[in-house]
Amino acid sequence: MIADTINRGVDLKPLVTRKPVNQLSYFWNLRTALSSTVNVTIQGTEGQSGIPYSSTKIQLFGQCVSMRSDYEVSNIMIAGSSSYYNALADEAQAALDNLKLYEERCMISGSETTNGYGLSNCWNGLFQCMKWNVSNGGVTHGAAAEDMEDTTAMFGVTRASGTTYLDVSYTWAGTIGSAGATGVLELAHLDKSITISNKKGAKDHQRIFFMSEERVDEANQLLQPQQRFAGTLNLEGGFTISTYKGVPLIGSRYMDLCGFTNITSASAGAVDASTADNSMYLLDLDLIEFRVLGGVDAQHVAVFNVAYNATAKGREDSTGGFFKTYGVFIMKAFNPHVHIFNLTAP
Repeated sequence: MIADTINRGVDLKPLVTRKPVNQLSYFWNLRTALSSTVNVTIQGTEGQSGIPYSSTKIQLFGQCVSMRSDYEVSNIMIAGSSSYYNALADEAQAALDNLKLYEERCMISGSETTNGYGLSNCWNGLFQCMKWNVSNGGVTHGAAAEDMEDTTAMFGVTRASGTTYLDVSYTWAGTIGSAGATGVLELAHLDKSITISNKKGAKDHQRIFFMSEERVDEANQLLQPQQRFAGTLNLEGGFTISTYKGVPLIGSRYMDLCGFTNITSASAGAVDASTADNSMYLLDLDLIEFRVLGGVDAQHVAVFNVAYNATAKGREDSTGGFFKTYGVFIMKAFNPHVHIFNLTAP
């Protein structure tokens, strides 16, 4: 059941590489500045020596959480329906479906529950990761209207003016700094995003444009009149998706609340983060991982005759269980990802 179900009906989850971790937190080093170019020299004569300079690095970490999906069926229900219906299998299937759907939701919304699909106390999802403070992927701009001024703590380090390595790149639509002046999706937005990502080192990486299902329809309608850079890609299971310049267009039902629009002339920090479909992402999948703790990934635990409800008294006549995953969603570097925002909702 697990192998047949866990990656069906979800869009981002199957594309994120899953790797093991053997402690509660996963640690990694992010290079914040390259080594000095002075260590690259032209050797005019034999015996000349160069000078080595170390890169600047900072340590980030993501703490694993336990995600669990429970189910239960009374034994009288199991006995009374056994001739025509497997109640236990049906409830177990629903619990497994919920686990995979919530994992997808949290990869996108993280802990955002007010304006997103996340769960409280969850890991950082794309909603949190795909922001910036004052730069466009490490390149600082002079216009305050381009600053988001986000101060979210990302994997142990808080975004601020001196942490441009935590800022994703961005492409805006419409008129930046003008209240409510969104713009419809154009091929120029896709082209600019790919170019920015290329220059940030992701040219040979696996990338996707990630958006809502409605935005996929809009993008396909935009590409249909001209087929110069449009293509298709066949995925496992017989699915075919559209591509633009070789980058797949992936949609998810849970991306329609990840809206960011500039609403003042001061900065993009005053943004609409409500239930609006105003954003899409160019994601570098080589820099996104899900770390699984101790091999506990959609693991099933059966439970018999135990009271789940805190108000229940005594021994319950029931059968059930739960599926659980221990892990954390991480973004190992930020600049090569591109946030296309200020879009008019499709």
